[in-house]
Amino acid sequence: MKSNASPAPTWLGIDLVKNRWIFPLLGALTTLIGGAAYAFSVFVRPLEAEFGWTRAETVAAFSTAMFVFGILMFVGGYFVDKYGPKIVFFVGAAFLATSQILSAQIDTVVELVLTFGVVGGIGLGLTYTAATVAVSSRWFPDKKGTAIGFAVLGFGLGAAVAGPVWTASIAAIGWRETYMWTGAVFAIGLFIIGTVLRFPPADWHFVPGRGWEPMDDATAAAARGKNEVAINPNDLTFAEAARTPQMWLTGAMFFLSIFGGLMAVSQLAAFARDAQPTGIGMAAAAAGLVVMTMAIFNGAGRPTWGAISDIIGIRNAYMIVICLMIAAMLTLSIAATPTVMFVAAGLTGFAFGGILALNPILTTAFFGSTYVARIYGLVYLIGFGGGGFFGPMVGGMVRTQTGSYDMAFLSAAATATVALILAYFLVPKSGQEHLKRPGPAAVPPTTVAA
Repeated sequence: MKSNASPAPTWLGIDLVKNRWIFPLLGALTTLIGGAAYAFSVFVRPLEAEFGWTRAETVAAFSTAMFVFGILMFVGGYFVDKYGPKIVFFVGAAFLATSQILSAQIDTVVELVLTFGVVGGIGLGLTYTAATVAVSSRWFPDKKGTAIGFAVLGFGLGAAVAGPVWTASIAAIGWRETYMWTGAVFAIGLFIIGTVLRFPPADWHFVPGRGWEPMDDATAAAARGKNEVAINPNDLTFAEAARTPQMWLTGAMFFLSIFGGLMAVSQLAAFARDAQPTGIGMAAAAAGLVVMTMAIFNGAGRPTWGAISDIIGIRNAYMIVICLMIAAMLTLSIAATPTVMFVAAGLTGFAFGGILALNPILTTAFFGSTYVARIYGLVYLIGFGGGGFFGPMVGGMVRTQTGSYDMAFLSAAATATVALILAYFLVPKSGQEHLKRPGPAAVPPTTVAA
């Protein structure tokens, strides 16, 4: 019997149901653009040379951007759950493109913190939350780990592209013009992505082994609403998740494991270029290659660890990747030659990408995908926002006070070790992660806007 459910959504004649991998691809392209922020370290020395800022002052903008990013992941998650991804994405795109253009005009640390840090952080948070975890987890209930891992891979590869491009551009036309052109490219790319982005339609459902199919007439009529998507009543709401220790401990584990990675991301190029014994003493081009190495491994780590989690389970994958982060921080603490620096950059990137891929997968495993944008937004604020604020700041302050990053990297290895202990006790065996909704609570509304 033919269903009267709404037709399959399309874009430029492309059936988005049959070609659902378009949505993780959109996430990857979004994070490719946003991930350029991870190449901020190539601007550090040019800014210090022009304005005479200390390392702690210069990285304050990156720290602010990562903290605001985390806040807007949470705030944006609420609006994605309520209104769907498209409008949230377009607002974020406007902020992100504008931040680059405004950063080209700055003359003080405060101005850079406001433009790159606050305005850019808002754009990063809104575009990321609208285009990645919530969308991919809904379109791929059967392959969440792989889909989410692929969707966020661009955040690593963005720095691999932007690092050498920005290094060459800064040398050729200066850092101000580089920021201006970056803003224009961001605006065009993000606008195209936003026109495609959406949730699955409300009157379709996923059938294991067959994929997305229209509901029968009676079910479709009950579920249908303009631009709406179905809700799984077994998934925890944000309020229910917030009353569990798992949500807060997941955020703490995220913070402790990512602290050192964000410290390294913000200052790796500067560390590589600093003269020995403070740094490695590498030339600008070689330092750019170090950033590219970390970025490539960061990008590769996201889909790789997402797929691995589908095979060996989120618990095993998470504990292994934290061990890699500990090894990476210890290697950075003893790095004194370009060879060791490249090895440390690769290890840091691969572990960093894995942590960023596995945390949304773990959050979805605990609480379900219906309200994951809001729930993961708070987990992200605690983990990435806190780690993004304190990690770079601690690294910059230790470098300014001691003339070396050694103690900073050792402290990062220690925090990751605490995260490993938390993971051992917090994350259950595969298949036992999903928490049950408490008591006979009222079932939430059956649809949310797309």
